[in-house]
Amino acid sequence: MRDSLVRLALVVATLAFVPGCGSKTYLAKDFGHAEKSAEEASPTGGPSLDQRRENMTRMYKDLVHFRTSLRDSQERGDRTTSNALGLFIESYMDMHLDPLLDGEWQSRHPELWALDADLRLAKADVLMRMNETSRAAKTLDEIASRYKGRDDMLVHYPMGSESPLGKAIKLLRDGV
Repeated sequence: MRDSLVRLALVVATLAFVPGCGSKTYLAKDFGHAEKSAEEASPTGGPSLDQRRENMTRMYKDLVHFRTSLRDSQERGDRTTSNALGLFIESYMDMHLDPLLDGEWQSRHPELWALDADLRLAKADVLMRMNETSRAAKTLDEIASRYKGRDDMLVHYPMGSESPLGKAIKLLRDGV
């Protein structure tokens, strides 16, 4: 047994020094964590800004629909649908929403900051509906730090109405 282990170690050591015997391993990129393009990593203007606004608006509408679907399935007591929808929403957030919200520049851009805040509040609201209270609290903490000093900024929360950002954060923290 010991002789076979020594031989195996010698073979491995020999192959490590022979050029051309080893091959590079190319791993597939993680499907859920795409690399950011240059456009996503830096502030934009003109058509790029319009595209970012459209993406953010679409994702906000998606979150509104997700929230409604979660609420309806929970009111019906349909746990199977609620759980399946929760898994789908988590994947959606990981693959699409979180990469969009990673950048801080849109929180400071005058044309996008209200939409960015709305999107983050909608995310926190959906997380609360999914009973992901710690993730929702983390999102609310991030909103509070990004928009520090702008508590009077109007946002679309509760969904379908407007209120100051500070009040919206408080409502979500209180679980309303």
